[in-house]
Order: sequence, then structure tokens, then C-alpha cells
Amino acid sequence: PDADWELVIAHGGPIAGLSSQMPGYGDSLSPEQIQALVGYVRSFCDEPDWPMGNLNFSRPIFTEKAFPENEVVIVPSVSHKADGGTDLRLRTVYERRIGRRGHAEIGIPVQSLAEGSRRSSGFGDFTVAGKYVLHTNEASTRILSGGLEVKFPTGSELSGLGGGDTVFEPYLSSGISVRDLIIQGQVKLELPVGGASDEMEFVYNLYGGKDLSGLPSTWTVGAELNGVSDRLAITPQIRKGITRTGAIAIALGVRIPILNRQRQHVQGVGYLIWEYLDPIRAAP
Repeated sequence: PDADWELVIAHGGPIAGLSSQMPGYGDSLSPEQIQALVGYVRSFCDEPDWPMGNLNFSRPIFTEKAFPENEVVIVPSVSHKADGGTDLRLRTVYERRIGRRGHAEIGIPVQSLAEGSRRSSGFGDFTVAGKYVLHTNEASTRILSGGLEVKFPTGSELSGLGGGDTVFEPYLSSGISVRDLIIQGQVKLELPVGGASDEMEFVYNLYGGKDLSGLPSTWTVGAELNGVSDRLAITPQIRKGITRTGAIAIALGVRIPILNRQRQHVQGVGYLIWEYLDPIRAAP
């Protein structure tokens, strides 16, 4: 993002976890001159199909980002049920950027679910997904992507670990920056085929958040509205980069039911994310 490079030009590499051999020029250049310098460097890019890094907004917990990524994401959740049992879930997602605008990912869930006095543990339903950036505006404040996720019935339906159906999930994801506020949204259809259930569900997520500084390791605060057909929940959350480069970050939140509470539970949720092509730390 432009903000990262403006920060490095002004204060030097160490401010963003980069090399100490990168000096800062904040005493010599005004903010306007630094912005002009970043704009000049960007003018050397002669492939406009690449979405600009300014559209790489901080990842919400549930809302699928529109920007293509090279990441490994570990997503845990803990649910406390009305009968006193606790469900534990851990999903690992490997994401890989393809070309200028494409993205593919594989998701592998592991679960441990309580049902009365019995507990079932094992793999859930694996997922494979892809998305493609459909539109970005010239000012790099808006992005729209379309994608498809396919869920395979690899988890045991008898033990409650899987749904028993292959599910096709087409979706649209978007992001927009309005001054310091970041808004991200997703709409998705869940279409089961060839199984015990043919009930379609409509999923929607809407996130609003704000970075508290221009640092790659900034704190981010936000909240999501998460809907699945007639169920609705809200997820307040915080995010923090735990390396100066921002290559590793952690997020924590609580998903709180609003509508149809009897069909939902309060969940502790979050993620640990690693942008594996970015440096964790720079050489001195």
C-alpha cells in the first residue's frame, strides 16, 4: 500500500520492519513530496491489470476479502452450547494468488463436537475455492471479486462432523475505503447437490473497521454482521500485526447471536494469518 511506502520514505526501513540501510527522508521531504515520489514510482508499472495494494484491506474474521492473497490462515472457534457442551473447530486455509487477478485456496477443518455425554472428533468437510477480481476503480478505493467455493462431504455425517452433501457456494466480495473507514461485504449462496438435503441458504456478511495507525503492524478495530438465511449475529473484533512487517497477524472476536438465538451459540472466534511471501523480519 502507498501508506507503507510513504512511512518508509519518511522514517526509514526499521519503522516497517525493513532494513536499517533504508534511510528516512522525513526531514528533507514534505508529506506532499513523499506522496508525489510514491506516485512517480507507481508510474513505472505498465501492467494496469494488477490491483493496487491500497485495496488490500485488513482481513475480517468471516467476510471473504475481495483482494487475492498468498496466505496461510488458521481459524479457530469455540462454541458453548445450551446443554453445557463445548464445540471446538480449527480450520486451516492455504491461499495462493494466480496471475494478476486470480486466487485459489484449499481449506481443511478439524473439529471436536460435543453431543450430550459423547464427543466426536475428526476432519470436517474439505473445501476448494477460487476467486477473480472483476473490478477496481482508478482511485483504488473500491474492489469487487467473484468466486466459487466447493465443499466436499469428507467429514462423517453420522458423527456430525460433515454435512453429507457436496455444496457449491458462488459468491461476490467487495471492499471500499471511505476516508479512514474500511467497509467489506460478501453475499453467497450455498447450493447442496446430490445428497440428503437440497435446501439452499443465503449467506451475507458486512464488515466495518478502522486501522488505528499507518503502520503495517497496526491495531485494527471493527465489527461484522453475519447472516445465514433467517439467522443473524454480530462479531466485534480486533486485529494486530505481531511482526513489524505485518506478515504475521492475529485477530480475536466474539460472535453474538441477534436473531434466531435458539439456533445459534455465542462463539469465540479469531485467526492467525501468515502472508508467506512477505518478509517476517529484514536483514540488518
